[in-house]
Amino acid sequence: MLENYQPKKVFQYFEEICRIPHPSYHCEAISNYLMDFAKEHALEAYQDELHNVIIIKEAAKGKENVEPIMIQGHMDMVAVKDDDCEKDLLKEGLDLTVDGDYLYAKKTSLGGDDGIAIAYGLALLSDDTLKLPRIELVITTEEEVGMEGATGIDLSVCKANRMLNLDSEEEGEFVVSCAGGIRVQAHMPFDRVPVLLTGDKTLYHVEISKLTGGHSGTEIIHGRANAVKILGWVLKNIREEVSMELVEFAGGTKDNAIPVYADAVILASKQDFETLKKVEERLQDIFSHLHHKTDEQGCIDIHEMTADETRKYVQEINCENAEYKKEIHGGSCVPSGNAENTIFCIAPKRAKDIIAFIYRAPNGVQAMSRRLEGLVETSLNLGIMESLKGEVRFVFALRSSISQEKDALRRELCELIQNHGGSFELAGDYPAWEYKEKSDLCEHMKKIYQKQYGKAPKVLSIHAGLECGILAAKKTGLDCVACGPDILDIHTTRERLCISSVERVWKFILEVLETL
Repeated sequence: MLENYQPKKVFQYFEEICRIPHPSYHCEAISNYLMDFAKEHALEAYQDELHNVIIIKEAAKGKENVEPIMIQGHMDMVAVKDDDCEKDLLKEGLDLTVDGDYLYAKKTSLGGDDGIAIAYGLALLSDDTLKLPRIELVITTEEEVGMEGATGIDLSVCKANRMLNLDSEEEGEFVVSCAGGIRVQAHMPFDRVPVLLTGDKTLYHVEISKLTGGHSGTEIIHGRANAVKILGWVLKNIREEVSMELVEFAGGTKDNAIPVYADAVILASKQDFETLKKVEERLQDIFSHLHHKTDEQGCIDIHEMTADETRKYVQEINCENAEYKKEIHGGSCVPSGNAENTIFCIAPKRAKDIIAFIYRAPNGVQAMSRRLEGLVETSLNLGIMESLKGEVRFVFALRSSISQEKDALRRELCELIQNHGGSFELAGDYPAWEYKEKSDLCEHMKKIYQKQYGKAPKVLSIHAGLECGILAAKKTGLDCVACGPDILDIHTTRERLCISSVERVWKFILEVLETL
């Protein structure tokens, strides 16, 4: 459907990429697609066990003596969808559509971050009319979940000492440094206890929905509400008003996306219905007052589950609990007592501890930069909460441009986890990309930008993770700059790619490379 848009080859490859499912940890198919491309065009290519791909095209005639350049991006995408979307993002491609000057995917994220880098790279490599130096296209995996591909990649086949990263989302911005980060995964164990479903007891569904969300790095500065944190606040207030049992709760799908939805199931008296609705109304008013600028559609809803919903839900929870008990202790997978009149809830004291942890866990901006006005220095995002067999799992994404501050926040969070009876794992630790005072590549790009656009670009640092820091650590002195076309609301179902910006940035990239 994109055959009539320019640059033609860029959009051709982008559309092909969108047909291939490529969420994080599911990159084998897109990686093989890249290797097939290299074979088709008789290019030198390497694929490792992490599915990272390096494709090399030697310099065009007359450019043999020009220093080579690395073009870099990542192949995994943050795959999210609307609640009413039935698409399986692990098996199905995206449904692309165009609205004016913007390309987006129906009811899902688009993966412009960072499919556009791949599309640009393949368009460069496939065009033999271009007069370019040696191009080393480096496409990594699992960038969105801790830059695991970049951490594990071997760059020994690469000769370039300069790199153009195409993982930035605002045209006219040249990123020259970024924050480091780490992922903290908390495990909160719990036991379930049987509670009789008497005539007075009923299940209530607590939902936090319609929040704005966004990227947990670049958009954390906006102070958007976190659905998991709001749910913790709501559950704490419910506990203070009525006697309740906590059955299950969940929220968020990606550690680097601000959660837009979270929910819980609680057991309480039918006589508490009016009280719960008053709590809902009171908290909705407070929420709307505090978040009207960032999450005006945000909704807190508490409603009683129907008899059919309750019957089905009780069967699922009881069977899950019985299976877990069987795994731990052996024996039959049948709950004791009358299964239809019993539901297994999280032990009350443990439920109280876990709710307290959600409520107290730090989240959002923790410190602003003291050197660069308007730049977030340190932050964290509680991105995932899910009830599993015998535990609740939380995943936090921590970021800071100062390593000591990142370490201090990590220690604070891990101590809080342990104080609430949990354990933790650390993963995806990556360094900050430090600012390079003298960058020949950046100076060259600034001149080309001034010539094409008639104005100077913005040169800045960002509060988000880019792979430049990791790759620069592998090649001492690597001169890096990141840029890209306009992509709005990445990591959400509102993500859209500006078509005209893609064309302008393509022309910019071509002149930068051809005039090196």
